[in-house]
Amino acid sequence: MCLFAGADEFTRFFSRKNGGVWIMKKFVFILFVVGLSLAACGGNSASVDDAESVETVPTAVPPSPKPAEPSPEPTELPEPTAPSEPVLITDAADMVGIWLGTVAGEKGYVMYTDDGRYTVALIQDNLGTAPRVSGEYWFEDGQIHLRDLENAGHWVVCDAETVGVYEAVMLEDGQVQFQTVEDGCDEGGFTRNYIFANMMQERIGDPVPIAEAEAAAEVETAPNPELAAALQAVLESYAAENGAGAVLLVDAPDMDFAWKGATGMADPETGLEMIPDDQFIISSGTKIFTAVTILKLMEQGKLSLDDPISLYLPEELVSQLLVLDGQSYGEDITVRQLLSHTSGLGDFSNGADEDGNGLPDFKDLVLNEPDTVWNPDAVLAWAVENAPPVAAPGEMYNYSDTNFQLLGRIVENVSGMRLAEAYRQFIFEPLGMAQTYMEFNEDAAPGVDGRTLSHAFYNGTDWNDLDSHSYEWGSGGLVSTVEDQKRFLRAWADGSLFDDPASREAMMTWGETNDAGVYYGLGMIRFVFDEWGIPDLGEVQGHGGLFNSQAFYWPEQNVIIVGTLNANEPPLGFIGLLIDTLSTVQAMSE
Repeated sequence: MCLFAGADEFTRFFSRKNGGVWIMKKFVFILFVVGLSLAACGGNSASVDDAESVETVPTAVPPSPKPAEPSPEPTELPEPTAPSEPVLITDAADMVGIWLGTVAGEKGYVMYTDDGRYTVALIQDNLGTAPRVSGEYWFEDGQIHLRDLENAGHWVVCDAETVGVYEAVMLEDGQVQFQTVEDGCDEGGFTRNYIFANMMQERIGDPVPIAEAEAAAEVETAPNPELAAALQAVLESYAAENGAGAVLLVDAPDMDFAWKGATGMADPETGLEMIPDDQFIISSGTKIFTAVTILKLMEQGKLSLDDPISLYLPEELVSQLLVLDGQSYGEDITVRQLLSHTSGLGDFSNGADEDGNGLPDFKDLVLNEPDTVWNPDAVLAWAVENAPPVAAPGEMYNYSDTNFQLLGRIVENVSGMRLAEAYRQFIFEPLGMAQTYMEFNEDAAPGVDGRTLSHAFYNGTDWNDLDSHSYEWGSGGLVSTVEDQKRFLRAWADGSLFDDPASREAMMTWGETNDAGVYYGLGMIRFVFDEWGIPDLGEVQGHGGLFNSQAFYWPEQNVIIVGTLNANEPPLGFIGLLIDTLSTVQAMSE
C-alpha cells in the first residue's frame, strides 16, 4: 500500500458440530424333542414299507440301568428390572439458583429466581446486571415454561407471545437437561430451543438480585455544543456527492464528551435520511474481528500463531497457494503471517487490472455478475488461479484479502463453528453488539426502530443490490453500527476483550508497510501522524474499509472515532475525515 504515491495502491490496502434367553430355551426344547424321538423309535425300529426287506436281528439285552440321580432344582432367574422413570423437576423452587450451562463444550450461565424470573449471560457476574436474555418462567402441568422479555441478540429474537415448554429432567449426576415439549423459537440456527434442548445445566449457587434497568439516555449531543456543531460540519464536508449517508461518532470520556451525527441518505432512491444509529457495511473493518477471533482460539489452546497453516487447512489447498519457480511454499506460511499480511500471497480482490479499465479484475467480476453468490471455497479457488504470489513467506508486507479468507477457514476448522457463529460467540454476544451481523451468512440483526441496512456505493453502483459482494466474508463481510463498534474498541482499549493481556499485545506487534507512518499489526493498522508531518496528534489504532468506514482508538486522548461515508469516493476520504476530526476535538476541547 502506498499512502501518498497513489490512490490505487492505498485502496488495495483497505479493501477488503432378551434374545439370548430365547435361543437357549429353543435349544433345550430341540434336545428334548430329539430325545423323545430316539426313545420312541429305539435303535431297531423300521417303517411299514421296510418291514419285508429288513432281516430280524436278535436284540441284545441291555444292562440294568443305573439308578437315576435326582434332578437338580432349577435355578430361579431374577425378574427383569423395568427401566426407571426419569425424575422430573416439577416445582419452581427446585430450579431457583445459578446454573452453569454447557452446550457443545461452550459455557454460559442461567439464573432462575424465586419470583419467576430468569436471566442468561456468558459471564456469571452479568446475570443480575447485564444479562444477554431476561424473561419469566413458571411450572404448569409439571413442565417448565419460558417466555423471553428482553433479548440483546444472544439467540434469535422471539416475541413474548411465543412460550417454550420443556420437561426438566434430573439426571443421576445431579445435572438437569430440558427436553422440548413445544417451542416455536426454533428457526434460524442459534435459537432458544437449540440452546435449552442441548444444554446440560449444573447448579453452582444461589441467585443474586436483578438490578432494575434504568432508562438509557441516547447521547446525540454533548455538553460542548460548539464542538458538536463543528464535528457535524466536518462530517458534512466529506459526505459523498451522490447523497450517500454518512455517520460519525466521537467518544471522549476523559473530556466528558460524547457525540454522534449523520448526514445524507440511508437510501437515496427512496429519500430515507441517514440517522446516527443506522447499520452500515464495514468492509475491511471486519479484519480486526477475524483477528480477535483467532486470538481467542489461541487463548483456548486450540492453535498457535506460529503454527504452519497446513495444520488447519486442506493439503490440496495449501500446496497450491504459493508456488514460486515450481516450488510450493504454502506449507511454510504461518497463522501470524496471514494476520500481518506477510504471507507473500497475492490479493485476489484488489489485484491485477488486466483490461486496464482502472478496476481490479475481481471487482469487474463482482460488478458484471451481480447475481453470483460466492462461498469461501469458490473465492479461494479464484485466488489460486488468478492472484499470483508476490514473495516467499515472511519476506515482505503485502496487504491481501486472501490472507483473511484463509483465516476465516482456519477459524471454522479449529472451532467447529461457522465463522459467523464464532464472531457471535466470542465477540458480539459478550459485548452486547446486538446490531452487528455477517451478511449472506446469518439472518440480519434488526436495526433500530426496524430500519434496514443503509446503502453503500462503489463508483456510483449500489453495493447493496449486488449478491456478488457475498465474497467479502472473513476479509470484509460484517455489518455494524457506530455504537456497536464503540463497544468493541472500548473493550479492546481497556483490556477486557481478552482473557490474557498478551493477546492484545500480540495485535500491536507493529510491522512496517510500504508507506511512512503506516504500520500493520495482527489485523490492526496504526497511523503515526508525526511521520506525516502532522505534529501533536500522536497515533491511532484500528482499521478502515472500502466505503470509507473507520473505527479507530486514539490512545493519547482515550478517544474512539467510528464512522462511514458509505462510498468509496472520495479516495482515502476516511483518512481526511479522521485527521480533521482529531484536530477539531483537540483544538476545541482545550
